[in-house]
Amino acid sequence: MMGEAWLGDVARAARALGARTPDDFARIAGLLGVGGGPADSARHPRAEEGRGEPARQTNAREEHPERHPPERNQPLFRRRPTPAGAGTVTVLVPVEQQPRHPTRWTTDPMARPRGRDEAPTRLPHLPLLAPRSTAALLTVLLARVTRDGELDVERATEELAHARPLTAIPRLPLPTLRYGVQILADTSAAMEPFARDVEDVIGHVRALAGVAGTQVLRFADVPLRGAGPGPRTTWQRPYRPPRPGVRVLILSDLGAGGSLLSPWRATEQEWRTTIESIHQRGCEPVALVPLPERHWPDWAARTRLPMVAWDRGTTVGKALGARR
Repeated sequence: MMGEAWLGDVARAARALGARTPDDFARIAGLLGVGGGPADSARHPRAEEGRGEPARQTNAREEHPERHPPERNQPLFRRRPTPAGAGTVTVLVPVEQQPRHPTRWTTDPMARPRGRDEAPTRLPHLPLLAPRSTAALLTVLLARVTRDGELDVERATEELAHARPLTAIPRLPLPTLRYGVQILADTSAAMEPFARDVEDVIGHVRALAGVAGTQVLRFADVPLRGAGPGPRTTWQRPYRPPRPGVRVLILSDLGAGGSLLSPWRATEQEWRTTIESIHQRGCEPVALVPLPERHWPDWAARTRLPMVAWDRGTTVGKALGARR
C-alpha cells in the first residue's frame, strides 16, 4: 500500500481503462497517487527544488487550469499527470456546490423537557370496564333483589280468585343498593398495574350506592391478614365482615397474579377462610378479577364466590350469569 491506494487498485483501473503500455500503467499509478519510482523522479522535479516557495503554492500553480491548460485533442493517456510526492498537499478545486435538502423526520419529535415547577402530565386512563356499561354492570353485581316494587297484580288476582286473604301486599321484585356495599381493594404488588382501575370502580360504586352507603377497606394479598380504610396503621386484624345484608365487592387477583416466588402470596386456605366468614355473617361476596378466566385459581370454582372477568369484553349478561 502506498499513500491511500493499493497496487491492486492500479491493476483494476488499468484493466477497466484497457491499458496496454508501461506508460499507461505509470500514468494510472500517478493519478491514484502511487508513484515515486525512478521514472517519476526523472520526469518531475523533487520537492527540494521548490524550497523558495511553499509546496501548497507550487502545486496550486501547476494545477491551475488557466496557466497550464490541457490540450483538448490530446488523449487521456497522453497527458502527463502530476504524482503526489512526499510532503506535498493536493489542492482540490470545487466544481459545484448544491444546498442540502431539509431533513424530514418520519416520527414526531420528543416532547419538551418538563421544568421543575411544572406539574407532571398524567396520561389518559383507559378503564378495564366499558364506560357506557359500567354503571349497569356494577348494579347487576351489587344490587339485592327485594319485594319492594310495584303491586304484583297477577299474584294478587290469583290469591283473591282462590278466596284466600291477602296477609301481605304482593309486590314485584326490585333491585336495590340501599343495604350498602363494602369494597375490599387489594393493594398488593400484583395489583399495582390496576391501581387506577381500582379507584375508578370505587368512584362508580359511590355514585351508585352513595358515599354513606359505601365502605372501602384496603388490604394486601388477602383480607384475613388485616384490612382498613387507610394506611396499614388503620388496618384491623383479623378482617371483620360488615353487617348482614351488605354486598361485598372484592377487587383482587385472588393470589393468581404476581410472582410465584413471592413470600407474601395468598394461599388457598386464607381465601377460603375469608369467603366463609363473609357468608357466615349473612353477606354475599362477589369478585372482580383483572385476569382471564384461564388464569383464575382452581379453588375459586369450588367456592361460593361469584367471579367476573375485569375486562372490556365483560357484558351485563355475563355479570348476570355469574350472579346466578
